[in-house]
Amino acid sequence: MAKEVLKLMGAVFHTEKNLQYGSAAEKLELRNQLVKPKLDKVYDFLTKIKHPMGKLKRAINNALKLKDRLYKIFDNAQLPLDNNPVEQSIRPTTLVRKNSLFATSQNGAKANAMIYTIIQTVKLNNLRIFDYLKYVF
Repeated sequence: MAKEVLKLMGAVFHTEKNLQYGSAAEKLELRNQLVKPKLDKVYDFLTKIKHPMGKLKRAINNALKLKDRLYKIFDNAQLPLDNNPVEQSIRPTTLVRKNSLFATSQNGAKANAMIYTIIQTVKLNNLRIFDYLKYVF
């Protein structure tokens, strides 16, 4: 079942990624023509699954609960299909937060935060991290 859902969602993302449009109106028209039928198939498949249990049940219920929000992409061309860029931008912060749980002291946590700050600053300035750290240290 999960493989089938992944295959169907892959088709949705592939179609969205390959849309070629000149205006927002054109993007909406193409989304409604090409992407919406594929997303409809995903939801049709999900609603036909009989007696899901455990994590599968939670995933299906979550997808069904969020359907109306997801379908807003067919009314607004500026809405992205996913929020991956946002999630990727906060990923380093999340990793540092999780890694700092293992700092054995406050000084260790501070050192970790300082290194993280330096690395993020280097990234923002489009410098090569390894070369910069080699130069500084």
